[in-house]
Amino acid sequence: MKGRLLPRSGPRGAVSRPFYFALLALLSACGQMAPKTTLDVPTVQIIQEQLPIVGDNLLDLQLFRPGTGSRLLLALLEWETPSGEQHKAEHRLQVPQGRLVHYALPYRLAEAGIHRAALRLYDPERDTTVHVAEELRLFARPAWELLGDRSYYTVEDEIRFRLRRNRRADTTIPVTVELQRGGEVLDRLEANMVGQEVAGAFAAATLPAGRYELVARWLDPVGGADSLAVACEKFAPAAREVKIDLFSQSLLVDGEPFFPIGLYWLRAEDLGPMRRLHFNSGDYYYKMRGEEVAALMDAAAVEGMQILLELTEYARREPEPDYRAIAALVKRYRQHPALLAWYLVDEPDETKMAPASALAIYELIRELDPYHPVYLVNNRPHTYAAYLDASDILAIDVYPIPNYSISQVSDYMERARWTSLERKPVWLIAQAFGGVEHWARSPTADELRNMIYQGLVGGAKGVLFYRYCQENERHIQPLALWREVQHLAAELDELGPVLLQEEHSLEAQPASGEVAVAIKEYKGDFYAFAVNVAEDTRQLDLRLEGLPPMGRVEVVRGQAVPTLANGRLAAELGPLGTAVFRLQTAGI
Repeated sequence: MKGRLLPRSGPRGAVSRPFYFALLALLSACGQMAPKTTLDVPTVQIIQEQLPIVGDNLLDLQLFRPGTGSRLLLALLEWETPSGEQHKAEHRLQVPQGRLVHYALPYRLAEAGIHRAALRLYDPERDTTVHVAEELRLFARPAWELLGDRSYYTVEDEIRFRLRRNRRADTTIPVTVELQRGGEVLDRLEANMVGQEVAGAFAAATLPAGRYELVARWLDPVGGADSLAVACEKFAPAAREVKIDLFSQSLLVDGEPFFPIGLYWLRAEDLGPMRRLHFNSGDYYYKMRGEEVAALMDAAAVEGMQILLELTEYARREPEPDYRAIAALVKRYRQHPALLAWYLVDEPDETKMAPASALAIYELIRELDPYHPVYLVNNRPHTYAAYLDASDILAIDVYPIPNYSISQVSDYMERARWTSLERKPVWLIAQAFGGVEHWARSPTADELRNMIYQGLVGGAKGVLFYRYCQENERHIQPLALWREVQHLAAELDELGPVLLQEEHSLEAQPASGEVAVAIKEYKGDFYAFAVNVAEDTRQLDLRLEGLPPMGRVEVVRGQAVPTLANGRLAAELGPLGTAVFRLQTAGI
């Protein structure tokens, strides 16, 4: 066996996109001008230039305090960890007045994920708080990460890996990565890490089925010697295989990339017409049982539709899950050609399923069928972490219209990706209904499109619409909304190959927090997906740092007219506007 080093990955060669959401959150909360009624209240801005990590960090402050002389301020940074622990860091700042000064406040994070934080500046001489910034979020990644490229292996020629250091450094770091089985070293690669990433591959074609480990070791001049290990499993090939590409978090159905475009509440007679409308997957009507499900699965196989097979009825609102019934269902359908994933449970916290029960069901499914992923839908962000280990795919159902801000979709997407540290696919279940229960109306076509694009920009690797309605249910899903669902399905089908790609990171994001952008590379071109969550027109002004020089831009979707000049992409996005632009490198 002989491993090989690979070129550093383009998409993740710079800081990952979720960091920019963290930066924007900090700036929007902290970059506030002092009230004009108080002469010496400071202007405070946080400039977080590096992604926080597990370990030691610096919170960079810029302060300007009017007047002359200097004053002592006490800075108190308080935060709550993802597991609920409370921490704080206090610092004494001697602030000269009348000029802009910079401070770096040390703080230490003990776990990865989203930390809710607040910063307070206190003037002890006057016994008063002079600045408060609440609702800050510190997005912390592990200092180092090691990742294989597949959820499992069968016929692949190689096991690819990436070792990443989530802190920029000027030093070269010696690293060793080994492929092991049962402690025995089967292959080894040695490299000098220049920058933040080392990528490589080990031959896998002749490996027997079994459990293996990727083990990385390094000598970090700052952190000392350390190591990481991740498991990877190889199985005998199966007639039906659904894998996850862990680099891009996209699905591979029998080896082919697959972007789910789905509907809820499908019946067997709906499958053919929906497939012709560019839908490729879905869930079925919730009252279907037994042989009705069998008939739907068989019809789906004929029509080329992929089905999320429900297990919810065996565990939802039950004192104890019916493990025997779950096992019987898994054994019956695990080789079915229409099975996309096992639908473990819908909204587990709301239906009173304990995290331990969800995990037990997950482990049972994985034991009986390691060839299909497990899918779970969660509508409560504060419980994402509790159920994270009970699925391979986290789907979020976000229905904000008309009760909440439409930007709730972006917020939930961001929190889901950060809870999983971008190690699991996140799918969006979009609101395509209203006029029932506490949703007084359905979304407009523009609102639905905006929510879908929030999901795409936020990294969704699948989109399902809740729900499919019969013609006698148009009070729930007006005809104009249903037509937009169809238009979006066709659009997603066309854009699917692009959406499945990894995201390219940029050194800067748009100045407006209401406009978000994601960049994808596909077949040598770069695609910019943009969404404006504001109810008025906003300007997209994006520096294309970290990308090759661009020579041409064209509109793929949307009405915005883009301009490309001096390394910047600019366009005016209307209220709730969305757009896709294709960028071609200079000289093409």
